[in-house]
Amino acid sequence: MSIIRDDWIQQQLLLRQAEYTEFRSFRIVTGTWNVNAKKPLTVTEASKLVQWLEPQTTEKETEYQNVPPDIVALGFQEIVDLNAVNVVVNSTVTVQRSAAWKDAVLTALNHHIGRGESSRAPEARREQYRVVLEKHLVGILLLVFVRADHYEHVQEVKGATAGVGIMGVMGNKGGAAVRLKLYSSTLCFVCAHLAAHRENVAGRNADYLNILSKVDFGENTPDEAAASVQDMRFWSGAPSILNHDFVFWIGDLNYRIQETLTTEEVFRLVESGRSLLELVQHDQLTIERQRGNVLKGFEEGSLTFPPTYKFQAGTSEYEKRPEKKFRAPAWCDRILWRAKNPSDVKLSSYNSVAALEVSDHKPVHAFFDVQVKYQVESKKNDVTRDIMMQLDKWENDNMPKVQLLEEDSDTTSSGVFFFSQLKFGVEQSKKVIIENTGLVVTHFRFIPKLEDVAVCKSWLSVTPMFGMIPPRDKMEICITALVDEVVAHGLTSGVESLDDTMILRVENGRDYFLVVSGQYANSCFGSSIEQLLASSEPIRDVELTASHSPAVSVFSVWVGGAAGVDANALIHPEVIEGPPDPAPTSDLQKVPKELWRMVNDIYENYMQEKNLFVEAGNKVEIVQLREALDTGTPFPTHRGYSTAELLVRWLQALRQSVVPDEALTVAVASTNGIVGQGCRALLDTLSPERYNIVVYLISFLREVLKHGTTNKLTPEKLAFVFGRCLVSPCRLSASKDLVHLNAGRVLALDEYQPASTSSTASTVSSVGSSQLVPEERLRRNAHELEIAQASADQRAERMETFLLHLLSSP
Repeated sequence: MSIIRDDWIQQQLLLRQAEYTEFRSFRIVTGTWNVNAKKPLTVTEASKLVQWLEPQTTEKETEYQNVPPDIVALGFQEIVDLNAVNVVVNSTVTVQRSAAWKDAVLTALNHHIGRGESSRAPEARREQYRVVLEKHLVGILLLVFVRADHYEHVQEVKGATAGVGIMGVMGNKGGAAVRLKLYSSTLCFVCAHLAAHRENVAGRNADYLNILSKVDFGENTPDEAAASVQDMRFWSGAPSILNHDFVFWIGDLNYRIQETLTTEEVFRLVESGRSLLELVQHDQLTIERQRGNVLKGFEEGSLTFPPTYKFQAGTSEYEKRPEKKFRAPAWCDRILWRAKNPSDVKLSSYNSVAALEVSDHKPVHAFFDVQVKYQVESKKNDVTRDIMMQLDKWENDNMPKVQLLEEDSDTTSSGVFFFSQLKFGVEQSKKVIIENTGLVVTHFRFIPKLEDVAVCKSWLSVTPMFGMIPPRDKMEICITALVDEVVAHGLTSGVESLDDTMILRVENGRDYFLVVSGQYANSCFGSSIEQLLASSEPIRDVELTASHSPAVSVFSVWVGGAAGVDANALIHPEVIEGPPDPAPTSDLQKVPKELWRMVNDIYENYMQEKNLFVEAGNKVEIVQLREALDTGTPFPTHRGYSTAELLVRWLQALRQSVVPDEALTVAVASTNGIVGQGCRALLDTLSPERYNIVVYLISFLREVLKHGTTNKLTPEKLAFVFGRCLVSPCRLSASKDLVHLNAGRVLALDEYQPASTSSTASTVSSVGSSQLVPEERLRRNAHELEIAQASADQRAERMETFLLHLLSSP
């Protein structure tokens, strides 16, 4: 009970914080620099960075000369070469260069800031700074420093990264973020490196949205948990990054000048020195922000400085050498900000630093005056006392009474909820209103059923799971249903059903039972290969069973078992023009029709797409394409990258992997140092339907490689991607997933609760202390997960080796 009471008190304090908070002006310096993999400046060269850390001479005001900044946040891009080794492997070079840049900046801050005037006091010239956090991702580095006198007031520091590069996950492009609480204000700094190339505006927009959705600052430590409850209870539903008082988004965002201007025209406008305003009107980021496509709600200063890319490294001359690619100058490097209260931020300066000539980019810096909140403890104590007095009065008046209402009405809810046509990967939500009809505050929480750990099955979630409602007030409860891979596997195998009962407990009152059920719209995602082969009708119209259908070989080779497979047909295949047609003359399917549709779509339309299977597709298009697969309708307009990602996701979502673990083990044991021998053993071991799929995919991928000069794909790239799709991934069982995801929140409530004796209508009690999941069990599950992940990585590497051989064999 005490944790819920304390939570509500924190909510009220947050609502009344204006009564006990005041504001102080803080100076924040932000900067971004793509260093083009050049070596970091040494400590002895650190004085050069002063030009980046201070306003330019013509812009300095007296206050900036005398008072150093309170916070400095600097973002770097391409601190290392973005080659395959650095992208895939956690390179030690990244760590070393991150440390070198940090040391150089720290030296500049502690020994060189403000040393320009001998009349200035030594203590003002040598202000000490400390590192708040360093966060890096391949070539991206974010450094946040704070002045030493503020360091003890910096709390709740968290860092996170998000890779959005190759296949939407690699770190060649992405973002690093650091959040912190300074006094009573929350700040978030994001350093991003978005997709390149002048024409790829949609890719940059997608990268921004992916970073926004992927960055997660993780769970709080026990010491931070109580302080952060109020933030979660007032969470707006916005991405984690945006849920701060101030957000600063910096980096090489890679937006260029629209192709409405030729490269020659751009050079003419830039070099004239008087036409930047005209050039800004063609800036892609400015246009996309005006359209609301990216960085919505963010602000940026005027672009009064020349474009920051592309220069000849070591000079301040734009790159125009004939042996180099002719690129139009652009404002790739940008700094934007967002504040809950826009009037709390004032931009003092926004400029580039032409004198730093290390890279082909020029550094950019921005200087802000920010109004930071801090608490007056005496006033806060008075407000707390007032809140608790009011709370005590309510609690002494009467016992709690609640009723459940339908959403957006005063009609009493039946407590029965049905989700119709639940589609794979698409959330549906139902809402119910809890109204406190009594005279006392009501505490409620969802509890597990007897001998369960989680409050609901894995396909359901409920928010909030607990709360406090003042008299005559209401609170909205949201029940969300989502069929993911694990749930779909259970549904298609017949071991899971979409029905559950959740128990809502009102402390010192009665229990309410919420009955939830759903209807699953069948999908090829999460189904088994046998189920997809069993019918020629769209999967949405089929009643799924576990039956097996006979299969025939893609190459019309009779497959009568493992011994009857002609592995040489794949090791040394005949030359085939175009991908094999899986539609046999009989009624039997050789490969799932869904696989054929995806392969055929790529083969007929997108074989020459650059970096197919490497670049990510469009999320909306992927959902639409999946629906078309499930219903048998024509594909809507889409890009090839979306079909390619759909194919990869489909393979990953199959109920059983295309290549079973047993077959892979036999193949590895049969290799004896000869990869081709292992490939033959692998094909010999596969069942007919899996043999067909493997042969069909490899034949298709060989066709893809014939266009390698235009699509830039290699056997190594394709083996890396598909090697991880054909073998079983690392998956926890549903029960273990629930322990990890839900147990912590349920147990946290139960630990503070004595055994309830006042519930008059309940027939199910909450999990008592003797029934809690032991700590040893959680440790064992974590260890099993670590072992399972290592095994999955090993399987993927072995399959990659076999695929590389099959794709490279002449």
